[in-house]
Amino acid sequence: MTFPYLLENLSELKRKIIDYSLLEKTPFGNTFSKDFATTLILNEELGRDDYTDVLMLCFTATESIGNLFGPNSMEIEDVLLRLDKEIAHLLSFLDDNIGKENVLVFLTSDHGVAQIPSYLIDNKIPAGYFNQNGALSLLVSALNNTYGRGDWIKNYHAQQVYLNHTLIEDSKLSLQQMQDYASQFLLQFSGVANTVTGNTLQTTNFTDGVFRKIQNSYNQKRSGDVIINLKPGWVEKNAGATGGTSSYSYDSRIPLIWYGWKVGRGSITRTIDITDIAPTLSTFLNITFPNSCTGTPVFEMVK
Repeated sequence: MTFPYLLENLSELKRKIIDYSLLEKTPFGNTFSKDFATTLILNEELGRDDYTDVLMLCFTATESIGNLFGPNSMEIEDVLLRLDKEIAHLLSFLDDNIGKENVLVFLTSDHGVAQIPSYLIDNKIPAGYFNQNGALSLLVSALNNTYGRGDWIKNYHAQQVYLNHTLIEDSKLSLQQMQDYASQFLLQFSGVANTVTGNTLQTTNFTDGVFRKIQNSYNQKRSGDVIINLKPGWVEKNAGATGGTSSYSYDSRIPLIWYGWKVGRGSITRTIDITDIAPTLSTFLNITFPNSCTGTPVFEMVK
């Protein structure tokens, strides 16, 4: 057995500075985050007066390691075992210094992680890597052949194609037609289940399924013109082994755990949206819901 990670880079001086970027890919990134939080609570005297303090703590090293090595790796097993101890230490710290009856904690995640496609393929399960760079290159050629040479694509990020709106407008072309063209063109590539345009998401109300989830995360000012939905088991081809950006259950079903003030013993098996957290906290605190709040309180907890 070997340990093929150059952790000495964390203490190696380069250009008169130490590069700590490796921390986010090791369990020690979570340890430093927890230690920073406990130090902040002590020094800022959080929870010591009559006014509610809010502290959001993110253990992002878990996400980085999951994307790099996949959910069945020894690396993710290691980080989860260590994270369990870090959370136990944090809760003990809160109990000892503030008191469980004076603290309300919720633990959740923004997404899960997909299995490594090669692992699924080895087990005869359809999966693969979507070559976004190859698909984008062919889309550029197709747009040039159809609309003339131009910088029609401005950017690509997270399965979203961003078209050059300024060039399209100056060329007196229809943005909707170009969105439709790009959307249909991308359907031919391996791993693509379906695509949807920004115009469709703005003019159609989806009530269920994958498109409803895509629509819920769509922002008219910041989202792409064409959103690609990959088949189950498929992820983008990038520096990591897998990803966690799909709308399928392995990415979108996450735990939600509550602890502390006003929280009794029990479990809830029905589906709860992540947007329900804010109104639940507001109900506990007897304050108005945040602006633009779309969720509802978890009634089993606040009844």
